[in-house]
Amino acid sequence: MSKSTDLTGIEKIEHMFANNISFLNDKKAAHKKPITSKLKIKKIFSVLSFFHKKIYRFLPNILKDIFFWAWVSHKSPATKIFAKTRYDELRTKLDIKASSIVMKASPAEISNQLEDTFYSGFFSTTISSISELNPLIDSVLDYAKPTHAGARPYFKDGNNKKIEGSFSAYYEFSDADSKKITLFLNDYLEKDFNHHLSALAGYKCELKDISYSLGIVFGENSNSEMHQDTFSSIAKGFIYLQDMDDKSSPFQYLEGSYQDAPFRSMQTNQAVLNDDLYSSGSTRIRGKVLEHAIEKYNLQTFVGSRGLFVIANTAGYHRKGEHNSMTPRITLNFEIQRKGIVSKFIRNLSSVIKFHAKKIFNLSG
Repeated sequence: MSKSTDLTGIEKIEHMFANNISFLNDKKAAHKKPITSKLKIKKIFSVLSFFHKKIYRFLPNILKDIFFWAWVSHKSPATKIFAKTRYDELRTKLDIKASSIVMKASPAEISNQLEDTFYSGFFSTTISSISELNPLIDSVLDYAKPTHAGARPYFKDGNNKKIEGSFSAYYEFSDADSKKITLFLNDYLEKDFNHHLSALAGYKCELKDISYSLGIVFGENSNSEMHQDTFSSIAKGFIYLQDMDDKSSPFQYLEGSYQDAPFRSMQTNQAVLNDDLYSSGSTRIRGKVLEHAIEKYNLQTFVGSRGLFVIANTAGYHRKGEHNSMTPRITLNFEIQRKGIVSKFIRNLSSVIKFHAKKIFNLSG
């Protein structure tokens, strides 16, 4: 039998998981960053965001609904008063409209492809030579502390019953390693990728704006239930670092569900009215409602060879598929910063003006 010291990347993780799973829970020393990194502007915004969340947390619920209606983290109506209205439906429709503006800042020759991405809610391709990432995968296990990233070992049904065998660990890559991953992906992704990314995120963004983590998941968890992350479009994705079949927790997505504001808001409102606080945030759908949704939308199950790259708008309904494998699912995960409705509208309007001004300037030149 091979020793873990003789293995690298995914093979090393699979071997260590099978023989000594406890290593994944060891507390690692915090990855030390230079002081110049800590003083970056984005760190200042992180502090502002922290206070923003603190203010939100202590506000009366009625004021949250009134003043934070456009905020992406205000996932559902905080009061039954607003849950009985079209409040959530109307703001969801506004988000869809604001997000769609970003496509007007893209070349006309790819407009049909971008519309397909925007309305379906996902984009996929294949990345070859992912073994080049093995050194980065090995190192992130050494310096990063694992988090659950929202994948809890129980279903969000209020019972908090622990799921036996459930395991989830996510390791965030350093800024330096993230830049290396971005450079690697730049060599394999098509030149129009940033436009597809923007269509899913709902605002103008680029590959360099992505943050990366290594995900190791085994068994079922809270993400096994069909759910939306929030009412507002956000982009998340991953690369399968192993061959993926329907027994290995494949990502599943209800195609086009993001666009159905009445259906999504109805489920969210119902959860609020039923005092289902565990489901009303990132709304879960179950039973007959889930059966109806699967009949109404096309359930996409993403399976394929290692290197399959998928990015999706997780405001649409999605879940982690069933895990019936003896090995953990290992993925390179990525996410774009979330933006609210007002921020999207301003950013997208600015992008459209710049895009057309550049066209005019080039033509006149």
